[in-house]
Amino acid sequence: MSKWMVKKGNTSVQEILIQDKSGAAVTDLATAEYIKFQVKESALAPAVLIEKTVGDGIEVNTPSAGYLRITLKPADTLIDPQKYLMALEIKWTATKLYEVTMMADGSETEIFEIEQDIVLP
Repeated sequence: MSKWMVKKGNTSVQEILIQDKSGAAVTDLATAEYIKFQVKESALAPAVLIEKTVGDGIEVNTPSAGYLRITLKPADTLIDPQKYLMALEIKWTATKLYEVTMMADGSETEIFEIEQDIVLP
C-alpha cells in the first residue's frame, strides 16, 4: 500500500502534480483562495495534527507549473508513530472546491505514517 512515510522528528518534502480529470496539469493554482494540507487521526477526528497552507509549508508551481511542494519540518512530525489520514483541499470559489487525490509511489493514497526514527534525541 502506498503512503507518505516520515521518520518522527524529520523533515519531509513531497512534490505533488495537481491534475484535472483529463490528466492535464492544473495551472491556475496561484489564483486559489486557499490550499490546505491536513493530517488527522481519522476522518472524523476534530483535532488537526499537521496543517500546511500556502506560505506556511506549501509552495505553488514548484518545481514547475501545476505542482505543489509540501514541506514538513521536524516540529511537524513529532507526533506518535502510527498511521494517520491526510487530505489536500484547494478552493478557488464557493462552487469550485476540490479535495485532491494524493499520490505516493505512483498510487493514490490518503495514508500518512510516522515511523520511529532509529536515532533518538
